[in-house]
Amino acid sequence: MSTRNPVEKRMAQLHDLWWECTDDPALRAIVLRAPPDSQRMLEAFFTLQMVDSEYSTPDLFLRLDTAFETGFRYSRELRQQLIDTYRHNRPQLVKQGVADRGDEEDQPGWDSAAGFVETGCSLARHLRCQRMSVVLQPGSVSDADCFERWFDAAMQTPVPPQEAGLLRLVLVDDGDSRAWQPLVERHAGAMRVVDAPLDILEAAREIAAQSGGGGSGVALFRQLYADTLSLLRQGDAAGVEAAGERALRLATRNGWADQRAVLDMMVGGAWLQARDFGASITRYRQARDAAAEAAQAGNPMGATLFMQGWMAEGGAWAAAGDMKQAAHAFEQAAEAARRVPHSMFAVEGHRAAAQAWRGAGDRARAWASALAGIREARAMADADRPHSTVPQLLHDMLVMQDPRRCERIARCADSYERDARASAVEADLAGHRLGDRPPRPAIDAIEAQLAQRYEQAFQTQLREREKRVQGGEEVFRTVIALGRQWLDPAWSGLPHVSHPLDQGVDEWREPPAFTRLPDPQPFVEAA
Repeated sequence: MSTRNPVEKRMAQLHDLWWECTDDPALRAIVLRAPPDSQRMLEAFFTLQMVDSEYSTPDLFLRLDTAFETGFRYSRELRQQLIDTYRHNRPQLVKQGVADRGDEEDQPGWDSAAGFVETGCSLARHLRCQRMSVVLQPGSVSDADCFERWFDAAMQTPVPPQEAGLLRLVLVDDGDSRAWQPLVERHAGAMRVVDAPLDILEAAREIAAQSGGGGSGVALFRQLYADTLSLLRQGDAAGVEAAGERALRLATRNGWADQRAVLDMMVGGAWLQARDFGASITRYRQARDAAAEAAQAGNPMGATLFMQGWMAEGGAWAAAGDMKQAAHAFEQAAEAARRVPHSMFAVEGHRAAAQAWRGAGDRARAWASALAGIREARAMADADRPHSTVPQLLHDMLVMQDPRRCERIARCADSYERDARASAVEADLAGHRLGDRPPRPAIDAIEAQLAQRYEQAFQTQLREREKRVQGGEEVFRTVIALGRQWLDPAWSGLPHVSHPLDQGVDEWREPPAFTRLPDPQPFVEAA
């Protein structure tokens, strides 16, 4: 009898599928397609390939998350990652009998998809014909068409028959979006989809069914909880309520107030998806009652769940179109967050309340709520503010002061993004036209021109935004000044535009001609 748990069983199933579906020398690429919300299990599979275990396949897996900007830069950085990985593992490989140095280590290589493939094949040869599966998970993609053009070029790179199947590219897909399906169809015969049997909710349900819990009902509760999650993902509000009620009765009998709060939030979310706002709000209130009970019993999660219940209710009122009730709920959420204490959530509660009051047509109360958010934000650590909703709060304040000016400032950013993207696409095409072995001086010239165009577009939008900032009223300019103090020296509202080459202000080619702005400190202290 197998002693594997449900997750291990799925790892074993995927291991077997990989053997069955990919042991083909004609195969150049694989798409691993997993159900939504199951990417973590796929990550676990990749991790298992890097250690010696019963779930590891014959392939040497390498995961590369380099961002894609242009094909030539992407090729160069991927190639360097392959070499760096080899160098990092060289001592261990030498012990296994692999020659000390690889052919590609000291070669300049080619900044092209073909150059990357050649390096990968060379490395595989050096590793005694070890089959390599390179998982491409770019952190960002500047242009999907450019990435696909690079991928097509990699797939079309000639490989000697004796090296067929040594290097395979692996893409990760979502079972819902199926983003890479066009590539699969375009490269039929050389590319294959592996549907990973990794539904995390099914696994959770099996774990719950198999786990022990004595007479307390823990195992049954876990199973009911997993059922509720699965039904929530399916959008079955009535099913969520039915499964949730069974779990709630069990949680009530066992005194699990925090779990009651979580379950009521789930049921409330299901009714919100179904646009039954009354049922949703009722559930969120029940969740708060349970959270308060948990807090009184000393459960550290009680206060946070109580705050989340208010936030959820505010969202439900807003979805229903009752902005005054939404504002009141968000204010309560901010106060609850302050008591946790949790400054980020307190800021967000006040920000959401300000938006709701504005939607209700009460500008005075909207501004008062925004100022309350400023009071919370001033107590935050400097490093935390840019990663919270403080930028959105400040932008909302600008919109309250002068919405048309904010629109014009935003259009400057949109124009810059279009120009920058067009420049990247043009540079990518120029590099692609140089062929599989592009001369490095030609690539350097394209990169230099791209950097120059980025810089010019950045400076143009900066000047345009500064003109619009200069024309703002004093309060508008004071909020801008606060953003520059708290967030970024060049902040002018959202969307924010960072320097394209990640340079600090002191490194810019042109010195910034920033507007002279009011001192924001009196404004912050008076908030």
